Amino acid sequence: MSRAQPSGVAALLSDYRNYAGGRLWLALGLMILGALAEGFGLLMIVPLASIAIGGGDARIARFAPWAAGWSGDRRFIAALALFLGAMAARSALLFARDVLLARLAAGYEADLRLRAASTLASRGWPFASRIGQSGMQALLLSDVPRAARAISHVQGMAAGATMLVIPLVLTTILSAKLTLVALLFLAVAFLLSVRITKRGVMSGFAIGEAMDAAAGSGFRLHAGLKAALAQGTVPAFIAEYRSSLERSARQVSGFVRDYSSARHWAAFGAALAAAALLLVGVRVLALPFPVLVASLALFARMSGPAQLLQNSALQAAADAPAYAAIERRLGPLGSAVASAASPEPLEWERVELDRAGFEHQPGLGLAGASISVDRGQWIGIRGASGAGKTTLVDLVAGLLAPKRGAITVDGRALHGELDQWRAAIAYVAQEGIVFSDSIRGNLLAEGAVADHVAIWRALETVGLGERVRAFPDGLNEHVGDRGSHLSGGERQRLVLARALLRRPSLLILDEATAALDPDSEAQLIERLKAIEPRPAALVVAHRESTLGHCYSVISIQHGTAGAAQ
Repeated sequence: MSRAQPSGVAALLSDYRNYAGGRLWLALGLMILGALAEGFGLLMIVPLASIAIGGGDARIARFAPWAAGWSGDRRFIAALALFLGAMAARSALLFARDVLLARLAAGYEADLRLRAASTLASRGWPFASRIGQSGMQALLLSDVPRAARAISHVQGMAAGATMLVIPLVLTTILSAKLTLVALLFLAVAFLLSVRITKRGVMSGFAIGEAMDAAAGSGFRLHAGLKAALAQGTVPAFIAEYRSSLERSARQVSGFVRDYSSARHWAAFGAALAAAALLLVGVRVLALPFPVLVASLALFARMSGPAQLLQNSALQAAADAPAYAAIERRLGPLGSAVASAASPEPLEWERVELDRAGFEHQPGLGLAGASISVDRGQWIGIRGASGAGKTTLVDLVAGLLAPKRGAITVDGRALHGELDQWRAAIAYVAQEGIVFSDSIRGNLLAEGAVADHVAIWRALETVGLGERVRAFPDGLNEHVGDRGSHLSGGERQRLVLARALLRRPSLLILDEATAALDPDSEAQLIERLKAIEPRPAALVVAHRESTLGHCYSVISIQHGTAGAAQ
């Protein structure tokens, strides 16, 4: 394993320890107590067997001195009761252990998802846009679940190790020499498993890369399916998707082959070890029958935990690299964003850009802009594709921090007012997001608090009220995947209505009405301008008819925008 590609195991375990805290000690305590209860119950086989075959007073005096003077029947009933009590305690303790570990694993996965999403949001829009939708899908649908599965397997390793070590300690009470033979078998099995575990780590990286490729191909297929169907190019998409899926399947099947091979060899090794222990116990050590039976019972109980330990180690090794993949995508994970009351929208009169610029790379973005926007003012923005129109409105929105120049609100630096400034903004892009939800769910998706009257007022303002009333379920009508049950114009109107429920003082409309015909667009814009108090607006558009509704228009050429014209 090269230093440039760490397995992620240490970082994952450290992250999980920070999440679980003191609950790990509780889980460990339950594991140990459960193993002790089982071991004590199995030790009761010695007096039970001794009494069953008759005699054995010396052994009873060793393992149960308190019963040395009892009658045989009384000893048998007492030993049987202790055996059953220990097994009942074992069941209760291991049940509590399993429930606690399940809660920890599920809670950790939820926490990891939330922190990944919060970290992505905290990195800002330039960072998030580089990851893209397919990267987000791979992050939340592949990397996070695999990292959580690795933790479940680590928990299985801890449970297996505990159920292995405690019986080994107890068997030394019965026969230290036979225990030494068992330890030799375990040492050999451990050395053999190290190589398999290393292969599991390499498989984990390969599986992650193959899953990323498959997710990217699947996303491209879904995003381009409509055009591909129209153009007859579906076979090319399918061929690419098939290739990525076959690669992923090969990596997974290779891991399953290694995992199955290790599991079956471990089962055979356990049988071989049992036969060897029986041979040594009878022919070499000549152990008394009760001691031999109890020892073999303890060793037999160790077979399952030993296999669990090995299998869990292999699975954890394969899934742990997913945590390294999360950190490669996002960097160190931050804390989840705490729920807090929304800040009060900023009261403002003028926002000014003084030679503000942001270039994504040389020649791409906005070299510099000096403009001002007053409260209630509508300003149009025109320019060729790639001229920097969206970069300009992203600067005003605070999505981008200027690399040169300054942005102020009423004379104060914008970066010091960002939370309140964002609470005053509604941003609507050409491809506004419509969720697979109801009309009501889409309108309230961004946390808006609006009563029935406000919802219908917003729908009427954007010209969607009559359409929604015609739906059988009204506001509860489901709009389909990404609004597939609506036309392009209706989707844009719905997104605009959601924006209005924020009661913004600044509307940013980036081709937000491009799907409407000029007459419908004109009616919509006039209704928006009639809102009291009227919000200011930055309107990015290519159509002159759209820009004609603005008080002034800014032209961006070669990444430079001048004063309003």
